[in-house]
Amino acid sequence: MFDPTVLDGVCTICGATDEDFLPAAQRRNRFARLGTYSKIVAGLQWNAAAIDLTADSQAWPGLPEPRRELLTKLVSSFRVAEDAVSEHLTPFTKATDDTLVAWVFFLQRRDEDRHKELFDRIAAEVVGIPGDTPDERRDAARENVPAPLLELFEERLPAMAEGLASGSTGLDEGVGLYHMMLEGVVFAAGQRALINDLTEGSLPGMREGVGRVEVDERWHVGFGLRCLAEARPSQELIEDLMARATEASEVWGDLVPPPTRKYVVDMCHRRLSAAGLLAARKAA
Repeated sequence: MFDPTVLDGVCTICGATDEDFLPAAQRRNRFARLGTYSKIVAGLQWNAAAIDLTADSQAWPGLPEPRRELLTKLVSSFRVAEDAVSEHLTPFTKATDDTLVAWVFFLQRRDEDRHKELFDRIAAEVVGIPGDTPDERRDAARENVPAPLLELFEERLPAMAEGLASGSTGLDEGVGLYHMMLEGVVFAAGQRALINDLTEGSLPGMREGVGRVEVDERWHVGFGLRCLAEARPSQELIEDLMARATEASEVWGDLVPPPTRKYVVDMCHRRLSAAGLLAARKAA
């Protein structure tokens, strides 16, 4: 059974905690060494095919229609988005000369493949998205996905990946979009909305699976933040990330409530500030 307390240890190691960060003088000790990520990943291995969705599939028809509609749209969005991130992470491994960094990107790609498999199973076995193959279900799921989210994952993300592959886009720009925006804001908001809905317990398999995905994504964000801090990006890029954080949080539309969208935007600011990349906001 999934133990949510594992989040605390992972966040402390990765520097992606939801609590207050350490003082500036101690920030250099907040990030894991690159070699530590292999140990993190080894301790977080799980099998998407082993998540038991039997109770979920039995409970699904009895859920209120508005709730089923909300969950269908959230699951469909993750089904499409996880497919995209799994595909477009590949250029990151070739955009760095550091073989250890490239290895950690490879480990992340393996996680994303697992997430794609999980959400495809949920779409097929619980939600009932039509299609005999994963590709058919992905295409069917697209009909339930907000247009701004589709544009972000099916246009902006591929364009960024193409730029990384050609050398016209820097790794700091790629990490800024992929790790800080897509994972740190968009995925974080959607996962938080899903978990809040699933806490009542009628869909235990989904709750376990989404919880495990969230743990994976936290180390991804922590690793991305580490890469960004070491890249010493321009203040212009960092300010642009902050401006885009609000835009990214809004791609879900009314599927994610405003307090959750605000929470992930504020968390993005805190991460960048804690890494020494952005001056802390002055108290109002």
